[in-house]
Amino acid sequence: MRSAIILAGGKSTRINTNKSMAQIGNKKMIEHVLDNVSGIVDEVLVVAGNIGQREKISTVICGARITYDSVLGYGPVAGILAGLQCAKGEYALVVACDMPFINPAVVDFLFSLAEGYDAVVPIWPDGNIEPLHAIYKRKSTIKACEGAIQKDDRRIISPLKALSRIRYVSIEEIKEIDPELRTFINVNTMADLERIS
Repeated sequence: MRSAIILAGGKSTRINTNKSMAQIGNKKMIEHVLDNVSGIVDEVLVVAGNIGQREKISTVICGARITYDSVLGYGPVAGILAGLQCAKGEYALVVACDMPFINPAVVDFLFSLAEGYDAVVPIWPDGNIEPLHAIYKRKSTIKACEGAIQKDDRRIISPLKALSRIRYVSIEEIKEIDPELRTFINVNTMADLERIS
């Protein structure tokens, strides 16, 4: 069973609105993400930052369970933990709600590499990684996230450092599926939103 976790708990300080609810074409950004992943997984979970965000998101999406961070102030680490605690699949895709062009074929490819690993993470030629467009093994990553929170480490890289078996996938391999790498486009500012709308 495959799960997908969409993190929608950010404060969106650079865009002045809840990113997940920003309009792109005729849909909210989170609806684009949901549509792109739902056909290749068995369940989708959306993780809001708090109960108020959960209520707003629930007004626009269907076909996904919605939860929220049980540990406040830990950003994506808390979101990943909350999502994985609710997930049923052994492996889960974790993506941010501000990635409206996620490519299902890329996600399927990443899932195909997951067996035997704790995580499958895209890596750029300069060594930067895409931890919020990656596949995680549920049990080991829950422990890693809990460990990061116990250490008061909010960095998204912290749980990854605790995982022993990570498969890094070069961007060049992903380019063979998504030549323009649109799957990694994310919306951080109003200018980004205007450029893709």
